[in-house]
Amino acid sequence: MRICAVLALLALAALTITACGGSSGDSSTSGETSSATEATSEGGGGEAAEDSETVSGTTAESEYSGPQKDLPATFGEPQKSGGPMTFGYLQIYGSLPVLGTEQKGAEEEAANLGVKLIVKDAQLNPQTQVSQFNQLLAQGVDGIVVYPVVAGSLGPSLERAKSEGIPVVSTNARPDVTKPLPPGYTADVEQTLDVEAYEMARVMSESNPGAKFGIIGLGLPVEALKYLAARQQFWGEHFGLEYVGTSDAKQDTPTAYGPAASELLSKASDIEQIFTYNDAVALTASTVARSSGKPDIEIAGGSGTEEAALKAIEAGQITMSYQMPWAETGAQMIKGAYDEATKQHLPLPETVGLRGTVITQENAGEVEPTK
Repeated sequence: MRICAVLALLALAALTITACGGSSGDSSTSGETSSATEATSEGGGGEAAEDSETVSGTTAESEYSGPQKDLPATFGEPQKSGGPMTFGYLQIYGSLPVLGTEQKGAEEEAANLGVKLIVKDAQLNPQTQVSQFNQLLAQGVDGIVVYPVVAGSLGPSLERAKSEGIPVVSTNARPDVTKPLPPGYTADVEQTLDVEAYEMARVMSESNPGAKFGIIGLGLPVEALKYLAARQQFWGEHFGLEYVGTSDAKQDTPTAYGPAASELLSKASDIEQIFTYNDAVALTASTVARSSGKPDIEIAGGSGTEEAALKAIEAGQITMSYQMPWAETGAQMIKGAYDEATKQHLPLPETVGLRGTVITQENAGEVEPTK
């Protein structure tokens, strides 16, 4: 599953903090490591512009000009300072393959820069992450990178880090970049969900102009997924598609995707396209549509992590997907923290936005699933 599966678990973690227990152990690396918004359809969107830009990794020229249009793609390539440095890496849930890939990207960049990396895994427990953050401060690290379980829960620890001159670079501290970065974070590396929604709507509108489309969302209070669904509707309508409704899966599990897809098909019998939030949902929606005698319904997935989804795109059973650059996310966090700690490329941009790869039938056979 993609990152949104984790986000669903984050919501549950936030709601059941006292039920979550245990903190993760440490793993240290030097060169090598031993460890592997709520939004309306108008909010945070901006208007489409007349100018155009070529989006790296996508299959066609893009005219995206939403709120993430001008985000830089990198903090810059730092030069090794020569002095020994130690960073902390606060992993959110390393068992998820894409987050393991993200961590490997951070580990490789740390090794390139000669930085010792101390990895701690919160396993979706916000209290554990607070404790781990404070452990890193006590160990005297020179920088911290973090995927926050709950972005606002680290407030006192962030204040202490700032007072001690320790840079803290996050990823996905908020999905809507029109909103301020929570206090205390030096900078943030965003997975550009608005660009993903845009590219999804663009590809689907080119495949079937004016089609009636619906959305399968998630019924849990996950800010990123609420934002993504709102932007899918916004960009779909922007490209002339007709929105017919949303059905939410009650849980982020395969057994919940099917009923959500069936509900959407019943709600809008003339629906022609379905937008989803990950490839697992897209695969289920495709199966439900075909078993319901509607094999021509077009499905949009998101993640590019599922080998089965890539094969389904090749076979024409899913129309497209969008693969995020997971390893580069980890690398950019390390680069940002290193830049700040060594006073290179300053001032840092508040937000770096990494764009992904549009996957269609044309290039699906050339794309490797994220592992």
